Amino acid sequence: MSPPGIQGPRGATIWAKLAYRVYLATMRGESMLWVSVRRRLLDVMLGRRHRQLNIFPNVYIENYEGLRIGDHVSINRDTNISAGGGLTIGDYVAIGHATSILTGNHGFADPDVPIKYQPVTQAPVVIGPNVWVGAKVTILPGVSIAEGTVLAAGAVLTQSVRDPDTIVGGVPARRLKSRLG
Repeated sequence: MSPPGIQGPRGATIWAKLAYRVYLATMRGESMLWVSVRRRLLDVMLGRRHRQLNIFPNVYIENYEGLRIGDHVSINRDTNISAGGGLTIGDYVAIGHATSILTGNHGFADPDVPIKYQPVTQAPVVIGPNVWVGAKVTILPGVSIAEGTVLAAGAVLTQSVRDPDTIVGGVPARRLKSRLG
């Protein structure tokens, strides 16, 4: 947890901002020592002590101020997290390598403006407890994932998964079956 400190923009303390800079510098560390260091840095950044939070190498977090992570969470290597629109990750969540979780999206409605310069819209993502996010999954803004869901490797989630204990997969992702039989 961060020591008491001066609040900066968006409510982040100076300690949290410093922890984020150190986090970026330690992203590539491979050993379990580095995993432990990143856990402690996230404790400071997010303002709470996490139990069994494992952040493996090359997990890039953008806009950490919008991120909430539960306990017993693992985020595997080469994952991109954009939390500017708000991202909640529940307890007992496993996120596979090379996953992208996005809370912002470019507009493209105005044909007179290059897409790159059109407004970005934000929408929160909520990943419920006890979810397994397979390798190379993409979760788009505004998606909520129900408790006990399994997201098959390579799935692209464009819509929420409302039924708990569901296996979804594909591009775009769709319900495949219940994980309970």
